Amino acid sequence: MKHQKTDHPGVLGIPVYRRAAALPGPIGAVWRFARDWAVYGTQGYPPRVARRLSVINVLSAMVSLMTIPYIALYMAWDFNRLWLPALTLSPQIVLFAVTPLWNRVNDWAAGFHLCIVWLLFAVLYTWFFGRDSGLHFYFLPGVAASMLVFGADRLRLSATVTLIAFAGFVLTERLFTEPAAFIPHDPLFSDVMFFITVPFSFFLVYATVLFAFSEASRAEDALEMEHQRSERLLANILPGSIAQRLKARPDHMIADGLSTVTILFADVVDFSPRAGRLPASETVNFLNRIFSAFDDLAARHRLEKIKTVGDAYMVAGGLPDPQTDHVAACARMALDMMEAVRLIGNDLGETIELRIGLHCGPVVAGVIGTRKYAYDVWGDTVNIASRLEEYSFPGQIQASGAVAEALQGRFRFNHRGAVDLKGIGKTDCWFLKGVYPEQPASDKAEEMAGEP
Repeated sequence: MKHQKTDHPGVLGIPVYRRAAALPGPIGAVWRFARDWAVYGTQGYPPRVARRLSVINVLSAMVSLMTIPYIALYMAWDFNRLWLPALTLSPQIVLFAVTPLWNRVNDWAAGFHLCIVWLLFAVLYTWFFGRDSGLHFYFLPGVAASMLVFGADRLRLSATVTLIAFAGFVLTERLFTEPAAFIPHDPLFSDVMFFITVPFSFFLVYATVLFAFSEASRAEDALEMEHQRSERLLANILPGSIAQRLKARPDHMIADGLSTVTILFADVVDFSPRAGRLPASETVNFLNRIFSAFDDLAARHRLEKIKTVGDAYMVAGGLPDPQTDHVAACARMALDMMEAVRLIGNDLGETIELRIGLHCGPVVAGVIGTRKYAYDVWGDTVNIASRLEEYSFPGQIQASGAVAEALQGRFRFNHRGAVDLKGIGKTDCWFLKGVYPEQPASDKAEEMAGEP
């Protein structure tokens, strides 16, 4: 299986290693060399593959370094009689150390090289010193590391290595009961070898398993973070209850008929000429500041932002979940929107005006699309609210008679009269001017209009 290569810093690109590598003098130099060698040949592989190759690099370096105490032991114990094992063991240092070079070939060559060298030297030195030396225990780390070395994509290869290691352990345990004929039999030396080899073997097993669990834990954490990110993204696209319904039954159509909903349309007056004369960044920043304030107001009033189209902003009250007095909530938000743009305009040193339309009535709501989900509403109520905004005046909130009737006695209105709305016909219209003292509008508009 071929992997697409991407840039990746490797598993040692974490803060503790970076701080150590930044130390001055020999210590920092050693850390920098260790870091560079641990990630040698991993650049360009996907992160998951790069981490596995880094494990191979670190594991081969550990075995290479662990060879040195054995050579020192042979030379110190009886060099005249143990010079041959010391001499034949020396190439192991180099053969394990150069393992990372194979990463340049492909993503499994280094692991294959590591296992071959590992198995050959485990057999060779168990034959030299016999099973009492415990050297055949070095087969066990090979079993533990095989999955990490080859990855989950090559189960057959890792299973083959496991079977070979198992056979090697059993055969050396049964066949090499004594040291080779040219190696002097020394029970004390065998005991020393045993008490060096077995701890080293179990340490390698422990280190391998620890890394496997660490990788699994990191993968679970990354998956959980990605899940939370997806949840937040979905929450920004769809209302919470709609998102839950979609996740519960992804193949089920979401379509709701709602008997009474309030629709608010707002449009920034003269935005198109402004966009034509300002740089793109200033245009986007201007609109983002206004709409961000509107988003906060919608959340404050527990209303549902439906969408933005150009410089138009659409909000609905009473959906997807029932909401008491959603007409009043939309009216308060409309007043707060006017105050918010006034404050933003004062801050920018210019006049910003809105046209807003309000209407309430039945709608159909649902989710459309398969790639980019959209929760939208349709019906005459939506069309009337849109026309009310279109036929309003700058700085005015134009409401239908249904809205004025629902808010009678609580909000102040000026009667405009009948207006011939395109595609709708004669419609009784009112201008929302404010609230009566016992029904104060939200005092959060100034807060929402602050600096982004």
